[in-house]
Amino acid sequence: MVEQLLKKKVATLFQRLDVDGNGSIDQTDLAKWADKLVSYGNIDADGEANLRAKMDTMWKEYFDPADTDKSGSISFDEMYAYFETAVADDNKKDVLKSILPLIFDAIDSDKSASVTKLEFANYFKSLNINDPMVANQVFESMDVNSDGTLSKEEFTEFGKNYFTCADMDPASLLFGPLID
Repeated sequence: MVEQLLKKKVATLFQRLDVDGNGSIDQTDLAKWADKLVSYGNIDADGEANLRAKMDTMWKEYFDPADTDKSGSISFDEMYAYFETAVADDNKKDVLKSILPLIFDAIDSDKSASVTKLEFANYFKSLNINDPMVANQVFESMDVNSDGTLSKEEFTEFGKNYFTCADMDPASLLFGPLID
């Protein structure tokens, strides 16, 4: 059961980030995801440069270590193998968690240190999830203090649970509905 849930989570994340749909994730996919975030979030030139730098950091800290064959891209199997070991290894878990503030900063398009419902909906759109009800449901689950915005701490804590929870809790929807 736990292994099946992890496989669904990795498959969901993999599909969302394989922007060109070629069956692997490379830096080009992250650049295309950044393009979408810029477009949906109306990010200015400075924000775009910052976002692209954060995508490079995400690649170096998370994706590059998963690239075991050093091909410059990762397959689903490489990503799954990395996740499998990461959820059991405190150092790798810390690497996974360190990516979450970068994602938060990427979707905080107005750089207000909080994410609004619109910014979150744009994040979901950037992942090709165009269901506002799902985006709203996930947002509401993340907004633990019910103030109508997400703090970096709320986002990071919710996201940490995506990587570490063993059951189907709301955090399993961080990258949208799970793929079967």
